[in-house]
Amino acid sequence: MTLAKPYQSSRILKQTIWISPVIVGALLLGCSSSTGNRSEKAAPIPFVFRKLELEQKKSNGDPDWILSSPEARYEFSRRLVRAKLPSGVLFSNNKPSFKIRADYAVVFNDGEQIILEGDVQLQQLNGQKILFKGERLRWQPKYSRLAMEIQPRAFDARSRITATVAVLQQDTNDLTLTSPVQLYRWKDKLALTKKPDTAIQAGKTLWNLENGALTAEGPVLGQRLDQEGVVLEQLKGRELNGNTLKGMITVKSPVIVTMPKNKGLLRAKDTTWNFRKQIISSTDPFEGLINKIQINGEKFRAELNQNTVIIPEGCRIKQPGERLFSRQCRWNWETDEILATGDVRVERDDNNQITEAQKLNGSIGEKGALIFSAPGNKVRSELTIEEKTNGQDQTSKSSQPPVLF
Repeated sequence: MTLAKPYQSSRILKQTIWISPVIVGALLLGCSSSTGNRSEKAAPIPFVFRKLELEQKKSNGDPDWILSSPEARYEFSRRLVRAKLPSGVLFSNNKPSFKIRADYAVVFNDGEQIILEGDVQLQQLNGQKILFKGERLRWQPKYSRLAMEIQPRAFDARSRITATVAVLQQDTNDLTLTSPVQLYRWKDKLALTKKPDTAIQAGKTLWNLENGALTAEGPVLGQRLDQEGVVLEQLKGRELNGNTLKGMITVKSPVIVTMPKNKGLLRAKDTTWNFRKQIISSTDPFEGLINKIQINGEKFRAELNQNTVIIPEGCRIKQPGERLFSRQCRWNWETDEILATGDVRVERDDNNQITEAQKLNGSIGEKGALIFSAPGNKVRSELTIEEKTNGQDQTSKSSQPPVLF
């Protein structure tokens, strides 16, 4: 048995890695036999370290990363380190930026590439403090690139993201997620034992962990769920961008928003979803459909927690033989109640009836028709009645019938 000289271990990794003097005992395992053919070369014998600390510094002397292990083996001929229970710190701007740990690590070519396996965890120390988990991480320190290749998952206080592969560019904090990408968000705090209240599916995604900027290829599918996991509302779009720090995303046109059991839907252009307030809105013209009732407007705002869509400008409602125009409308898709306010005008084909008011309340009847009334409000109605007696038309008259629409 031969003991390795202390200076040997530091010289081995001298090119790119410095080994801390705290290493206790570098033992060379195995021994060469005194018998047999002495001309035959002995198999490479690894160094075994009871404690190992690897440190990489940048060209200016600032720390780049540190990796330590309670037990490691170094294969001199292959310039390869195998370490158990590795843990370490990654630096950015001379400050710790991530903590890293795993069950096993293999360091290739004195730190050119590092593979971590088992229960791999990468914890962001600043910003959103995202925790990454997976079963294998391919780390290339020279390029500041870390790729979680098996079962990548990312967590913050309220969200979880899964993907096929997750690649973190450490120097820019850009995270690239390979499709399919799924994001789950909880209302209060992350509780994996409960169903999330929001779920989003998308294609390839780019997320900046420092400023929260998020872009994703489509198709995009967003859903709001109840505690049993039943879909309450659903949004489909072409692609998305947004910001996770602000809790908002914008889904690109064309966008379709559907309500429970396809009872109603909205076809819109670019649509913004505020996760924190659970509000979906668009500043562009849209069209909606409730059974046979068509709704149009210049913009809309859907308050999901209130089951209500507000049309703040240019509300137009149309059903067979009847039309309504008003400045604003409010529709509750749970109670089927509709409120029209501001210069309300109802036109009916029957008898050319016109009804005008400042406010009309309405509801959807059993046959899917919309019926309006104006209790306690001033209403002006006109209609034309055409009668034929002995082949001659009677004079048109005006009256005030019940307000129905």
